[in-house]
Amino acid sequence: MTDAVLDLDGVLSTRDTFATLLVEAARRSPVMGARSAPALARWLRAGHDVPRHAAASREVARGLLRGMPEPMYDALARDVGERLGRIASRRSMLEVAAGLRREGAHIVVATGSEQRLASAFLAAAGVEHDVLLASTLRWTPTGPVFERHIRGASKLTAIREAGIPIEQRRFWTDSFDDYPTAEAAASVVLVAPSRHSAARYRASPVPFELLLR
Repeated sequence: MTDAVLDLDGVLSTRDTFATLLVEAARRSPVMGARSAPALARWLRAGHDVPRHAAASREVARGLLRGMPEPMYDALARDVGERLGRIASRRSMLEVAAGLRREGAHIVVATGSEQRLASAFLAAAGVEHDVLLASTLRWTPTGPVFERHIRGASKLTAIREAGIPIEQRRFWTDSFDDYPTAEAAASVVLVAPSRHSAARYRASPVPFELLLR
């Protein structure tokens, strides 16, 4: 039995959960969507540059969620999370998570997605876990902004601050964004990675197993 840290987007979910939420927010408010178009273009152009991509995603979120009261966001996160948990969960990883639970493993889900959205997804998908580490929002007079965004090296920081001994954990990820955590983990499983992520891991000194489906 090996305790585990599981990523969410691309691993437990086949879709980017927070991007899906932002698309839904734009659909519900086309005016805000149009105003956020320049930031969205910067987000897309950032590509695999983690700091630029993370900064652009925060800018897009701030624009699309501007003026949204917290109860409205809660309902949106619940609706999108529950829907994605039903239709976009990766079946092979649901089996992995269930098997880990049967073996008595301690399971941490560590994701850059937002806390309430991730929680709704995991509940709908039936993923039992012990700890959820996710990005958080705080509300300002103009709407929500990221309080903590755990992407890249900040994910490893969040794991360590939570007292999780990542050096003794098996880490499941799909993205080279998570390389700092992968480098620290006891072992790594790369789940259905993009060509970019697969190539970067192959060129790195980190050994990994590959799960393609």
